[in-house]
Amino acid sequence: MPLARRTPPLLSSALACLLVSAPAAASPTDTVLALDKVHVVEAEHNRTTAPRCVRIEGARIARVSDAGDAACLRGAEVMELPGRYLMPGLIDMHAHLTLGPMELKRERGRAVMQALPDDEIAAHNAARLVAFGVTTIRNPGGDLAAAARYKARRATGELTGPESFDAGPVINTAELPGLAEAARSPADIARVVDAQVAAGADWIKLYTGLSPDLLKAGIDAAHRNGRPAVAHLDGIAWTDALEMGLDGLVHLMPLSPDLLTPEQRGAWQSSARAGTYAFFEWWEHFDPDGAHADRVVAAYQRHRPVFDATLVAFHAAFVQDQDNAYKDDARRYAHPRLLAHWNDWFTFAIGWEAADFERARAVWPKVQRMAVRLHATDARMTVGTDMSNPWVAPGISLHRELQLLADAGVPAAHLLQAATRNAGDALGAGQRLGRIAPGHEADLLLLDADPLTDIAHTRAIHAVVLDGRVLDHAALARLKGEPH
Repeated sequence: MPLARRTPPLLSSALACLLVSAPAAASPTDTVLALDKVHVVEAEHNRTTAPRCVRIEGARIARVSDAGDAACLRGAEVMELPGRYLMPGLIDMHAHLTLGPMELKRERGRAVMQALPDDEIAAHNAARLVAFGVTTIRNPGGDLAAAARYKARRATGELTGPESFDAGPVINTAELPGLAEAARSPADIARVVDAQVAAGADWIKLYTGLSPDLLKAGIDAAHRNGRPAVAHLDGIAWTDALEMGLDGLVHLMPLSPDLLTPEQRGAWQSSARAGTYAFFEWWEHFDPDGAHADRVVAAYQRHRPVFDATLVAFHAAFVQDQDNAYKDDARRYAHPRLLAHWNDWFTFAIGWEAADFERARAVWPKVQRMAVRLHATDARMTVGTDMSNPWVAPGISLHRELQLLADAGVPAAHLLQAATRNAGDALGAGQRLGRIAPGHEADLLLLDADPLTDIAHTRAIHAVVLDGRVLDHAALARLKGEPH
């Protein structure tokens, strides 16, 4: 459907530049835009407003007032949008933007795993993220030089993409070039953290192989540098990590033996297999309404960690033996190198047989129940996808994640806050991101239907506003690599 508008004669030439299909330049613009007669989604109040006028000057929101307000419309390019819904741009808190395929190479007679950055993949991912309304991301683990190159290309307008907040390579006890740095002592941890901060890291990512002492050293080193620490953990119980001062957790896969009763722990460990079988074997013994689950929920309520569940990455693995929407998304939107990699060998279900997939699907209601319980706390709940991991295609997967959480029972209003306002606050940028308010950046999602009535409506995208510039249907199709 075409964008309805009234165009003052002197601004007709500006409109051609406004509805862009080329990369959005970061330099200031004198363009003034008024989105008139649009309903603003106020997820924090679980409501949409009466028709409003949102005035955008350059890359910032300047005014939000009643529809038809003269001060909002004055001198502006006016887009009349009756029946449309406006919300902040989406924020994916777990998007490995620059990550290339996981590869094996021979080095000095031994096999070495690596996941080197790829600038072409980064540009491909960035375009498709924006095409699906994702205007900001957190990259929770990757090469900081590649992240800097991406930011430079975005700043010059060489590519279209979301703003990125970055962690460096995850800090673990083993090296994985491109993705993980090794640290085997507190001194190592301090050295690595200092170097990552000097290289531009916004977050410090700690990983599963660290001992409790090294995890605490990583948290303390991050805080000494004024950076939050986030972790992917399984052996160390989330409750213990939060007591250490950890700021955030990722993945709804706690997988710690310390979160099972002695009986449950013994039953799990007696038959546990190495690898990703734990993604369902652990859950077979965990009770999401039991005492240990209550401990996790209480810790979330008390410590209020930043959290993204990345259900989509695990659900994609649980149904990998079937034709499914994730594979279709990957065929349409994933970079060809990553898609070939997943089809060839690398997935989260390596070695699984038919019975394993059935067992995995059988525990999914437990995962859903825990997601609902955590989202009901006052923790800083956000939404993330683990983009660039198997079958997690850029952009579309954030909508899949929202739907999985909604299917679990998380209310739409809560999810919309998690994917916008909460995430902006968690990134330390809530004063400029995640809200429709004067002074905030004009990164917006314009929808054809109300997402509060059905979270699937976040996919009914009429247009995206990125840095104050409108991307219409044709521009979004080009960013997706689709015919238009």
